[in-house]
Amino acid sequence: MSDERIGQLYMAFAMAISGTIGYFVLLSEQSPFNVVWFRCAIGSVGLAAYCGYRGYLGSFRLDRQQFIKLFFGALTLIANWCFLFTAYRMTSIGITTVVYNVQPFLLVIAGFMLPGERPSRSAIFWLVLSFTGLVVLAQPGAEHNGHSYLLGIACALAAATLYAATTLLTRSLSRSLRPELIAVSHMVIGTLVFIPLANFHALPASRPQIGAIVCLGTIHTTFMYILLYGAFKKAATSSIAVLSFIYPLVAVTVDFFAFGRVLTLTQLGGGVLIVTAAVAYAAGIHPLSAVRSFTGRRRARDGSGRS
Repeated sequence: MSDERIGQLYMAFAMAISGTIGYFVLLSEQSPFNVVWFRCAIGSVGLAAYCGYRGYLGSFRLDRQQFIKLFFGALTLIANWCFLFTAYRMTSIGITTVVYNVQPFLLVIAGFMLPGERPSRSAIFWLVLSFTGLVVLAQPGAEHNGHSYLLGIACALAAATLYAATTLLTRSLSRSLRPELIAVSHMVIGTLVFIPLANFHALPASRPQIGAIVCLGTIHTTFMYILLYGAFKKAATSSIAVLSFIYPLVAVTVDFFAFGRVLTLTQLGGGVLIVTAAVAYAAGIHPLSAVRSFTGRRRARDGSGRS
């Protein structure tokens, strides 16, 4: 089996696992702060063990500037989780996940403010399409969307914004540090920072709650990160972009089977716009090329039908 194929399988599994995070967060019945603390604590042990086994820990060195980026990257990452887990409860797993997929376009917006990072016209097109989908999905003027729903949408957007900030802060670090070591550092920092915020008087007690927390730390953090980094090394960027579509698809499916929540046609339409724009942008697809490819296939099909 080729490296490309292995990378695709890693990415597909990672995205499928990621799509179930919301279910286990709700199953744990813990506050967002508690879930984040347990995820960081268990994940730090698991990832540190993996890095130790692979011999990565011996090369871990940081200067002052790298530590600052690492520290604030950890803060934005764990704060992103808090907002994301809060949004699950206020809207739904499916809607939160779909809104979260605008994250790549927040980096496009940041490009307007960063020197040497000017976005292309293609990126701007997909950005506009994505945020059109966001407005359609959120339906801010609809009477059936109460204060809690709109606040949940805002939390999902805040989570996406914070994750974009994490990406910017860690992008330069990846040139000098292995991504696994960055992940371990983020988990350790998150564990320490969230000790005062976690409520240790309301710990998971039932078997489902404990099982959910253990899964979030081991499967959804340690194992999923290992799969993601393996995918990034082996699979092409276009493959990773297309397979990222699995994440919201699984989340919406889990939402339906676990909680009976179904997106309305309007919400579904907005979600399709967001996810399509995110995948096309990440895959580097130019909108005009996509249109020409589609019309070319249609003409070929019509021509073969007439012959």
